[in-house]
Amino acid sequence: MDPKEKQKLMVLFAIFGIVGLMVYYNLLLKPQFAKFIVANREFYEVRARVRNADILIASEDRIKKQHLNLSEQVGNFEKRLARQDQISALLQDFSSIAESSGVRILRVMPLDPARGADGSLSANGFYSEFPILIEAMAGYHQCGTFINKLENIDRFIRVDDVDIKGGAGDPRHQHIKLRVSAYIAE
Repeated sequence: MDPKEKQKLMVLFAIFGIVGLMVYYNLLLKPQFAKFIVANREFYEVRARVRNADILIASEDRIKKQHLNLSEQVGNFEKRLARQDQISALLQDFSSIAESSGVRILRVMPLDPARGADGSLSANGFYSEFPILIEAMAGYHQCGTFINKLENIDRFIRVDDVDIKGGAGDPRHQHIKLRVSAYIAE
């Protein structure tokens, strides 16, 4: 065999070899690599989910304790948030606090609740504000004690406005007007 023919034959085998490798790579290796990359990505995602699940399982007792604690807090807040049928009891509490503070209540008057632009009561879906006007006679010290006790009552209320005017006949007793907002459960 002639060396040129041998060389041509070698070039031909090299070309067939390269074409064969390209076909092998495109038809067999490339799809396998693509599947491997997808499977590898899925493996890492599953491994991360398993790790997160293990962490959740390990913290199950802590989560249960948190749930119990939060449930108790919700119960306590619900007790502190008066219901519509408890308004008279709330007003009675105001009267008792006034009596224990040395304040003489002249008048307790529920005011119209604040209304929004659409005419509905301003509420957030859980509670609404119920304003109350309290007029009383007391000295400065008794008034301060009364307001302090009001703000520490076990209901959600807020003292919005305080107006104190001196009495004409007795300088030790002033005419007091308080605007108190009680929060009522919806």
